[in-house]
Amino acid sequence: MKKPELILPAGNYEKLIYAIAYGADAVYAGIPETSLRAKYNGFDVGLLKEAVDYCHRHQKKIYITTNVYAREDDIPRLSRHLAEIAESKPDAFIVSDPGIFRVVSSLKLHIPVHLSTQANTTNSESVKFWIDRGIQRIILARELGFSEIARIRNRVPDAELEIFVHGALCISYSGRCLLSSYLTGRDANRGNCAGACRWRYFVVEESRRNDFFEIQEDTHGTYIFNSKDLCLIDMVPRLKKIDIDGYKVEGRTKNTFYLALVAMSYRAVMDVEFDGTSSSILPHVSTLIKMPDNHGFTHRFMFNDGYVMQSYGDSDTRHQEVAGFIRELEGDMLRVEVKNPISVGDSVLGISPREIQPLIVKEIQLNGRYIQTAYGAQKHVVRVRVNRKLSDTGWEYGILAKSTKVE
Repeated sequence: MKKPELILPAGNYEKLIYAIAYGADAVYAGIPETSLRAKYNGFDVGLLKEAVDYCHRHQKKIYITTNVYAREDDIPRLSRHLAEIAESKPDAFIVSDPGIFRVVSSLKLHIPVHLSTQANTTNSESVKFWIDRGIQRIILARELGFSEIARIRNRVPDAELEIFVHGALCISYSGRCLLSSYLTGRDANRGNCAGACRWRYFVVEESRRNDFFEIQEDTHGTYIFNSKDLCLIDMVPRLKKIDIDGYKVEGRTKNTFYLALVAMSYRAVMDVEFDGTSSSILPHVSTLIKMPDNHGFTHRFMFNDGYVMQSYGDSDTRHQEVAGFIRELEGDMLRVEVKNPISVGDSVLGISPREIQPLIVKEIQLNGRYIQTAYGAQKHVVRVRVNRKLSDTGWEYGILAKSTKVE
């Protein structure tokens, strides 16, 4: 039985660092011009090459997203960027457009190519087709169920297969959405999705165009396209019955808090299930995985086990409040970059890649003077004393969260 890679998204360099610190075996990242995340993307070619070097220095892999569906005028620029990025020797390019795959092949870059889930590979014959043409790994369509994936694996036992296990689900087939383009002119297939499936919709009758009717009786309206998020962390014991090469997490536009908690949660579960190791994090996973913003969780399409897939309620997803990020330990003090208000006396949850500690804020210093409350809006970087001494390792990537309820 092979142990899958845990593959996390990296929307910028800081997120990449945290994903690796909290347990990712590999990350995927790209530049706006070549990937399906043109907005909120913190990479250019130079920084992406630095990211490749960082990953390799930490014995981790990095897969470069080139999964945009290109228009004719995109090809020369894409070819140039691919050649530049290839100089740093990333571990793979991820493609969905056959034309881009042909460009990668013709450039003879000697970099493996993975096929994106956007290519909607749903059967073993398609897997064989792409493997025969030089694709190293297939990221299977997200619409597939557990039994279908098992049958595909049985029929292509030597192929590298990857699946998504966590994150937002698109309402369109393998993410090929036209709703955003139609409503806003922003093309989701070229990395500029407006997230129109998360908006609230009403029914309008032709002769009464100023009257908006609720599609379902609900004080919030209805969100008919609003899917819950995929979460398979409790299903890893079943998933491991199929030899899969990679478990992938969605979310290059998600924040660092999301990446850290999702990575550490899946890392703990996977290490216990595949290696038989113990983990102090494992008892807290069911709480930690729910703390980052989400739309509620479902097992579908993977398991049709009664979990409702659609969320008809309000699309507000806020579940967390990050107090700040610990930048370093200074003796018995923490240097904290504040994100949300934090006050003396607050109970916070200290989270590091190795441990979780309920803490109480005893003292806050800003530029050598004591203050009662520090504010993220004022970009405060403060020294914080808490009620216990922390270990010396891992806390340079620590997080203070405004919650201490760990079950």
